Amino acid sequence: MKVEAKGKIMSYAVPTDEEVQRLLQADHPLIGSVILFCLLSGLRSGEAVGMLRDDLVWKGNLGWFARVRPNRVRLLKTDAAEREVPLHGELSAMLPALGPDRLFPDLTVSQVTKHFGRLRTRLAMDRPGLVFHSTRKWFITQCERTGVPEHYTASLVGHQSARSENRLTYGIYSAGIGDDQKRAIVDGVRLPCP
Repeated sequence: MKVEAKGKIMSYAVPTDEEVQRLLQADHPLIGSVILFCLLSGLRSGEAVGMLRDDLVWKGNLGWFARVRPNRVRLLKTDAAEREVPLHGELSAMLPALGPDRLFPDLTVSQVTKHFGRLRTRLAMDRPGLVFHSTRKWFITQCERTGVPEHYTASLVGHQSARSENRLTYGIYSAGIGDDQKRAIVDGVRLPCP
């Protein structure tokens, strides 16, 4: 009889405030905006670089939202990944400077991760597990540290809710959190001050 060990889950490091500051201050010409976008939205790199202008929705006094859905540029990781995420005020302010069709034209996930690796090396940030996906972990951590319930954060980042043991039942009966709740959560995330 052969016994197989359970697969180990990849562990990503959460960037420290100092590391976030250094990444943003580096103002990388190709991926600087993508780093900021993912830090303040919790988007996966592929969700960000595949964002089209058509994916942006204006919701009046609630501001801009990004509709994360399959489009002509990207597919999604899971069904739970389809969602609407409010754009942080800092991201809304940068929209005019981004591409007219794709927000991050000509960038692929592969290019983002390679440039991030080079940037880490240049900044001597060689901590194990610190990868581009760590920007998403930083966002989730900020939500947790400001007291956001786990199932609220899950809906923002496209994770299946862990609120109930039977996730299927909860998903059937709940319409999820409202846009005003989402807006309050995202606006509560603050970049570290230098």
